[in-house]
Parts: sequence; C-alpha cells; structure tokens
Amino acid sequence: MKKYLCTAVIAGITAAFCGHKNAESPRYLSPGAIAIDQKQNIVYTALTTGRAVAISYVKSNATVGEIKLKHNPSELVVSPDASTLYVSCGEADGTVEVIDLQKRKVKASIKVGHTPQGLALTGDGGTMYVANRFNNDVSVVDLKDKRETARIPVVREPRALALTPDGRTLAVANFLPDQPSNGSVVAAQISLVDAGSNTLSKNILLSNGTQSLAGLACSDDGKFLYAVHLLSQYNSPITQIERGWVNTAALSIIDMQNNALYASLLLDDTDRGAANPSGICIDGNRIFISLAGTHELMTIDRDGMHRAVEKFFADGNSKDNLLVSTSFLVPFKTRTALQGRCPKAVACVAGQPIVCSRFSTFLEKVTAASIEIIPLGNEPEADAVRRGELAFNDASICFQQWQSCASCHPDGRIDGLNWDQMNDGFGNPKNTKSLLYSHVTPPCMITGIRESAELAVRKGIIHTLHSLPEEPLSSDMDAYLKAMQPVESPFMAEYRRKDPQQKGKALFEKAKCSACHNGNYLTDMKQYNVGTGADDEQNLAFDTPSLREMWRTAPYLYNGKAATIKDVLTTFNRDNKHGVTRDLSNEEMEMLILYLKTL
Repeated sequence: MKKYLCTAVIAGITAAFCGHKNAESPRYLSPGAIAIDQKQNIVYTALTTGRAVAISYVKSNATVGEIKLKHNPSELVVSPDASTLYVSCGEADGTVEVIDLQKRKVKASIKVGHTPQGLALTGDGGTMYVANRFNNDVSVVDLKDKRETARIPVVREPRALALTPDGRTLAVANFLPDQPSNGSVVAAQISLVDAGSNTLSKNILLSNGTQSLAGLACSDDGKFLYAVHLLSQYNSPITQIERGWVNTAALSIIDMQNNALYASLLLDDTDRGAANPSGICIDGNRIFISLAGTHELMTIDRDGMHRAVEKFFADGNSKDNLLVSTSFLVPFKTRTALQGRCPKAVACVAGQPIVCSRFSTFLEKVTAASIEIIPLGNEPEADAVRRGELAFNDASICFQQWQSCASCHPDGRIDGLNWDQMNDGFGNPKNTKSLLYSHVTPPCMITGIRESAELAVRKGIIHTLHSLPEEPLSSDMDAYLKAMQPVESPFMAEYRRKDPQQKGKALFEKAKCSACHNGNYLTDMKQYNVGTGADDEQNLAFDTPSLREMWRTAPYLYNGKAATIKDVLTTFNRDNKHGVTRDLSNEEMEMLILYLKTL
C-alpha cells in the first residue's frame, strides 16, 4: 500500500460547534465566514474561535482592527447601507449581535435560537432570517424593533440560507438526512419558505446519499439555486474507494421556477476527489466553491455548464447518469490550490474571490495569475487537540483525496447513513456512530469489534482512508476526539418547564433503561441481544451506546431503522427487551422521550 502522508491538514467546523471547550484553549483565529462592504471594499471576517470580527481593506491587503465579541461568531452580513454588521454568535443562548460599523461597537443583541449559523437579510434591510441549527428552525427577526417575531420549522440542522433576488423565497440548507438510514432513499433536503407569509412551502429531497449540505447561492436572475454537499455512495462497501465509490462531492442545481431538483453534478475528477465542499458564491458567469478537504478553490463556468446539461437532457439522458460522472464538469471547472488549510467561505469583491480558511491567519485574494494574502493576526502554535482536529478533517491523507474522517463523522458525530465497513462481515451495513466519548467507553463499533477507540482510529485510517496511520498524527486525532464535549440540549428548557418534578428521570429508572445505560457516560460498556437485530443478525449482541447527545444522533439502532426515539421505545421494542416501555401511558412515554432528549 502506498503511503499518503499528511503534509497539510485541515478541519471542517469550528470547535464551538463541535462541542469543544474554548474558554480554556489558546486563542486560535479560525476564520470561518466573511462579509463584504462592496462600496468601500472592506472585508469583515468572523474569527470563529477568536471571539472577534476582523476588519480588512481589500485594496491595501491590510487588516486594520477587530471588533471584540462576548461569544464566538459563526456568520455575518452587512446591511444594505453598510452602516451595520449583523453577527450570529453562541450556542444554546444564540444571539445576533448588531454592530455599529462607524463606532465599531456592539449596540444591541437579539436573542435567537440554538447555534445560529446561516443569515439572510432582505433587500430593504428590514428583516433578518437566522438558521437555528439545533432547534431545526429559522428565526424571523424584525431589525427595526430588534426582536424575533416568528420561528419557521424546517427539517434538520439548517446551516445555510439564501434569499431569491425578489425576496419572495428563502432557501434553507438542511445539513443532514432525517429518514431511517435503512430506507430506499436517504438524503438531505432543501426547505423553501414563502418569505411573504413566513411559512414552509416545500421541502426538496436531493439525490440519494446527499449529506453535509453546507452552502447555498442563488443566481442573479433567481432562476436557479445552487447547493454544495457530499454525495455518499453508502450502498457500496468502503473498499471501493478508487474513482469515487464511497464519498463524492457534488453541486446540486434547483430549478426555482418549478421548485424542483434540476441536476446534481460531481465536482470530483476521475482519480482525485474534491472532498468536503463548503462555501459557494456566484459572480456573474462564475461559480466559486471552496473545497475544505482538499484546500482548493474551484471555479466553474456557469453558462457553459448549463448549456452542457441542457444538451445532455435533450439527448435523452437521465439525471441519474450525472451522479456517477466525474468527467462531465471537466471542461468547465478549474481547481486552484490555496495556501490556507480548510477553506470555509468564499465571497467576491470587484470580481475577485476572497477565501477564508479555518486553519490560517490570513485571507486569500485569488486572481488568475496569483494569490494575494491579507494577514488577519497571529495565533499560538497548534497543540495536539488542534493538530488532531486538522488531521480529522484532512482529505489529503486519503487515497485520491476522496474523503476525510469528517466526511462520515461531521463535527465528530454522525452523517445519518449506514456503511458496510466489513469489520464484522460483508453485506451488513451499520449506522454511523457519534465519536463523542468513544475513547472512554470501550469497546468501539456497534458490535464492539474494536477493543479501543485508539485502535479504531488507526484501523479507520487504513480501511476507510486507505492510507497508513502515522504517529503522531493518529495520537493527535485521539487528543481531538478526547477533547470533544457534549453540546447543551435544545430541549433542556422545555424539559424544565414541563417536568419540574423530573418524572422523566424516574421513568428512565422504572423502564430499567438505567440497567445498561448508567454511569457518567450512560453506558455499562457491555454487549446485549436486545431483540433489535434482523435477518442474519437477529440474535446478535450489540454494544451499549452512550446516550449522551442522543437528541442529535438520529436515526437510531444498529441499522438506523428507527427515525425517532419514540420508534426505538415502541415500534422496535415490542417484547420489552430494550427497556420495559410497553405499558407506559402516552403521557409517560412523551415524558420519558423528552427526558432522553436532554441527555
């Protein structure tokens, strides 16, 4: 086996969103989002682990100051008159900070939802939409009164927003699938919201295997919406990585006149992946996409691409044929290697794309001939946790750069899919597990096939990335995963309000859930046959998983057949082998479920 060394490693999501403790950590900058004042050619950069926004001048390539914040920022947008900057911040107590750009100070704070990320501002500057990732909804904010006026439920983990130019439709990128992972179609969706009534009008299901839906952009004429994401070939065993038979990268095009998926095109080359696409923007005829896993900026000729797609369909070809073609976009795309690691956001000013990369201390202004650097500041040398986060998200470790560890474990958690890893046989795919607390709850994998997480990390590099595990890279990954902390549940406030007597906790004991799910990590680290197996695995014993953060790790059970916690306790627990729940009243069942969602 050829050795693929990690010479430049990257990461995907800010440590705050991964659930890492930042207060005790060194101040890394982690540029993660940018907003541009087009009139004055000023770039504002969210330093997503630096609790600040950097202010830079494009023409002089100089950063002239920072705006300090109480919490780490995630996304930002400039008002139409360039007088105000809006910045989403925080986790459970999410806010939008309103910044006076003349004074460079926060003048108001608007409470929104849990982990606000995507922002969209109406053309008149009067209304802000905020994607509340872990509330699975979108806040509607009246900026004149500086208050939230409505919440719009969407599908699952909204991460990016885009308004059509006429302001009539808000598109929402739902990061993960929400179906049972053993179904015939498992894919993330784009929610379309009627901005006039603030109601959900349609959910558009993307191609089978779509996950990690990270970026959205709308064409200037409003006819097309573009989304970047992973397209996972989860029906194939992970041995078939060559030429993209595990995880590929895709650009999906939505026909906004018919509110339907028009086409999904692969961004990869035949023998080189374009792993983990993250940011996207449109400048006239050009589409710019940041490739976080391979540390590149991709440029696509939009008109040429559309002409080719129209001809492809006119010749009688189907959409499905595009899903396996790594050659279709070749005539219309270029890939530019960046100096920064893990490019996250891209935006254009005066026709030039500017990219911010999480593991860099600068912005990159990209031209056809060169890359100019805009320094943002200094940060300390990376410690083991930081290096491990880089390694976990780096596709350059992987054979042909198709994927990183984060491709299946975004934020170190789950992708909502089943994978046949062949570590316990062939043809028996298992649901992706969260890696939270994996190093302190051995054994690992659903059947306990790996005796420790340390071994699982190294075997994963060999069998999933098809590379050789190097030290200290592997031990750095261990450090990163050990440092992960649970994110506060978005259901905690509801539970405190509805169950002040903690009946849910008592029901957890009554149903004997605590017999196996006990201790600090809510697992006894043993294997049991709980009656959830099927076919050849009907009598198989499964590892007792930790219940920490189970509110965010659906679908459930070894093959992901349970879409909800209620499915686990009812539909797939008819014999009371997986908790004594059959005789619970409806009220008791709902209280137990709500308690489980707080763990």
